[in-house]
Amino acid sequence: MKRICILLLLILLLVGCTANEEPLLIPPATEPPASTEAPLQTEAPTEPPDAGIASVQIVAPEALTVTAEDPSARFSVQFTQVDLTGALERGRLCTLRLSQDGKVLAEDLFLLNEGASADFCVDYAFERYMEQTSSLLTVSLLYQEEQLDAEIPVTLENRPDEYYAAESGDPLPYSIDVVRNQNVVLIYGKGEDGAYTKLVHAFLCSTGWTTPSGRYTLGSRSEWWALFRGVFGQYAIGIYGDYLFHSVPYRSMRKDTLESEEFNKLGTQASMGCVRLAVADVKWIFDNCPYGTPVHLYDADELPVERPEQVLIDLDDPRAGWDPTDPDENNPWHTEDAQGLNEREG
Repeated sequence: MKRICILLLLILLLVGCTANEEPLLIPPATEPPASTEAPLQTEAPTEPPDAGIASVQIVAPEALTVTAEDPSARFSVQFTQVDLTGALERGRLCTLRLSQDGKVLAEDLFLLNEGASADFCVDYAFERYMEQTSSLLTVSLLYQEEQLDAEIPVTLENRPDEYYAAESGDPLPYSIDVVRNQNVVLIYGKGEDGAYTKLVHAFLCSTGWTTPSGRYTLGSRSEWWALFRGVFGQYAIGIYGDYLFHSVPYRSMRKDTLESEEFNKLGTQASMGCVRLAVADVKWIFDNCPYGTPVHLYDADELPVERPEQVLIDLDDPRAGWDPTDPDENNPWHTEDAQGLNEREG
């Protein structure tokens, strides 16, 4: 009985505690309040697009001259208007290339900045019968698919022929061919085998219908020589008998009395048998081809070189009495603009 009473008492206590508790309320589902903060960035900010090298300017020499005494072309180039942005502000890594006459000489990586510069040195080889008188250097800046070029023409000035003749000690450095029917004089130097196989010069001339053929050697010479019909020639050099190399005739032994109409006939048959040349050309033979130089006169269907172009004098020009090729310092063709004078080539 006692146990039953205790059990009833426990039940009453439990019922009383339950009655005094607050009910558990679950609020209805609602939308979360709108946030006043900016949404979080999910991507990093992008760099401005790379402007490439389209705006870059290469500042280089307009032209260079290289001589046999100083055979190196030394020059610098500078880069301006370089547009660098973002991560490229420290410099753009490019390729810098140097080419000579289309052949790549050097290529390396280059850090391009505003005002960046690069120095170059190109060596040239000069030789006795060097035909090359000019060269073209190209500095190229390459970046991805872009390429910028700066071209620098180089003039090559060799030593005079007589320098090499004296240096070699060769008493007969040249031979002379006169192609009569072509009215062209060809000057040959010696090749590596010692034979006259290296073509050095081609000059226009005027031969005559009596000009001999055959093989001869140069004889005596004179700066002025009395010719037939009372005219005179500069730089006369004996070939055979009365046949000479000499200039176009002058009416007297004065350089301003040239028979200019005869000068304009160079390249055609016009002499009485001698071989006429422009003053600069016959003077070259006079200065560089000593006594005993072999001379061969013959006819040929073709020339081994392109035919030299003729210099033409405007017969109404007041300077027409002078040979325009004469190197004399008093030659008016050298001191004024040569109106009516074609550019000399060959």
